[in-house]
Amino acid sequence: MNQSGNLGSGSDSPANPVGEFTFVLHGAGGDLAKRKIIPALAQLASVGYFSPGARLIFAQREALSPAQALAEVDAFLARTGNDAARATLPALAPLLSTCSVRLGEATAKAALDAAIAQGPHPVVHYAALPSSRFKDLIACLPEERSAQRLRLVLEKPLGFNARESADIEAAAAAKFNEDQIFRIDHYLGKQAVQNLLALRLGNRIFEPLLTREHVASVQITVAEDLGVEDRAGFYEHAGALRDMVQSHMLQLLAIVAMEPPVSLEANSLRDEKLKVLRSLKVPQVLSTPEIITGQYADGYVKGQPVPGYLNEPGVQAHSCTETYVAFRTEVQTWRWAGVPFLLRTGKRMPRRFAEIVIQFRDVPKPLYEPVGGHWSGNQLVIHLQPDDKLELKLLAKTPGERLRLKPVSLDLDFFNTWRIPVRDAYERLITDILRGRLSLFLRRDEVQTQWEFVDRILSDLKQHGLGPVPYTSGTYGPSAATAMALRTGALWSEDGVS
Repeated sequence: MNQSGNLGSGSDSPANPVGEFTFVLHGAGGDLAKRKIIPALAQLASVGYFSPGARLIFAQREALSPAQALAEVDAFLARTGNDAARATLPALAPLLSTCSVRLGEATAKAALDAAIAQGPHPVVHYAALPSSRFKDLIACLPEERSAQRLRLVLEKPLGFNARESADIEAAAAAKFNEDQIFRIDHYLGKQAVQNLLALRLGNRIFEPLLTREHVASVQITVAEDLGVEDRAGFYEHAGALRDMVQSHMLQLLAIVAMEPPVSLEANSLRDEKLKVLRSLKVPQVLSTPEIITGQYADGYVKGQPVPGYLNEPGVQAHSCTETYVAFRTEVQTWRWAGVPFLLRTGKRMPRRFAEIVIQFRDVPKPLYEPVGGHWSGNQLVIHLQPDDKLELKLLAKTPGERLRLKPVSLDLDFFNTWRIPVRDAYERLITDILRGRLSLFLRRDEVQTQWEFVDRILSDLKQHGLGPVPYTSGTYGPSAATAMALRTGALWSEDGVS
């Protein structure tokens, strides 16, 4: 089994299934497991990635039979309208057993040991749990220093601040080596993110352009049209900064801005991302603010009335939890010094999308007129959701016009290009876990540096008494975020549409 974590090694076709393993899904009754992880496992099983000797164990507090556990998942997927995932669930039945484990209680370790006994190695413990339960799970596991025998998968958020994260990491490090710990960020499993790496590192045409001389700004957006839904208990303690910025968004920024690594081996990639994370400028909160936080109020999304955050079930009456954040930072390296990086994420926005927009500088002397009265210029757009694709925006002469240019796009849609389904991010990451590949997972020092950046922002906001400002549901957030972008000479992507 490959322990180097090489990004390009091996084959993941059904003709080359992974070997035998024991996969223990802790928190199998939770929302994340039912919505993402179990459907990914079922899809992989249905197309032949798992050998007949593989074992899947659903571990949760309730004592359920395998049939009952699958029935609960099926009912959940029916409510969410995921009929495709429901169709693959039967493929799990031959591999599945269940285990009632009450983490934190004296019986937990014995119950877990009995469930795993005689199972094949490696044993993968996937913690789809609140981070407050991570140390309880680790306490139940044996000290084991071989990735061939035991692997631990930790979902984000890894704690709720740098101190909590460090405590969890210390507990894990007391029993396991670094190459046994897979800190998962599912955005890194997206096809478009992997193709961003390939675009940069496999094509000479783009890499020389990704510098301060050619790039005017970079913006990263993760927008959701949903509200807090049934996650108020979690979200009240997290907020947008902890939930989205600390993990997904800083990792996306690091991949865009990192220097080419010496190889595609896991630690080479992580070393370069870490340099970016350590070079980030902390946004200033006073004077000319470089960070705006918001909280959605009543409004309309897709023509339907929706309640404000304070009216959601489980939300405290005077909550100051942010559901939106936009900020400006800089990567203070020779390559990127002075280039604004604009990041934003929010709930109850007009549509669900995630994208990275690299805005290139204009030509030194414009000889043409822009259609629509302003230049949109050249852009490289990496679309992450709802579809994975790359888009290069160029300026071309409009028919019948001699001196006017209009944006046109060159698109790479992965499904239409390869004519095969693009694998879900969790499917990609689960196969990498089972094959021992670490490239798409975070290292301990990356997580700690990300927490230190977010903790500093949260501390500065609290110190100066700056809470979220309301914004109407169905809009792109507070108007102050637009003003902040304009001060840098940039436009958010929807503002730049002509």
